[in-house]
Amino acid sequence: MDMDFPTARDFLGDARRDFREFYLLATPEDEGLLDGLVMAHAALVVGINTPRENVAPVIRHELEKTADSVERLFTDLREAVRDCPTFQRVSGGERFAIEKMALQVRMPGSG
Repeated sequence: MDMDFPTARDFLGDARRDFREFYLLATPEDEGLLDGLVMAHAALVVGINTPRENVAPVIRHELEKTADSVERLFTDLREAVRDCPTFQRVSGGERFAIEKMALQVRMPGSG
């Protein structure tokens, strides 16, 4: 097991460092939305990149259901962040950084 995998604290700390303006202006609700999006993004990346070829069919089915649920949550949170008052108030550069870093998901093989 890889013990160097980032923790939730790492992901959230990186978000607070990278999106400082958002977190300075955010209401507690908007802060929670971006925190949730950051964690859903991490879960989605792991789910998408989990190899399926050596997973037993019954487990593969459950893995796919879980990945689908995470993707729905990610999509809902992404839209909620885009619509939240804080996202609308931050500078264009901050919005671009959030869009680039947290609102896009790289699929395997997409470079």
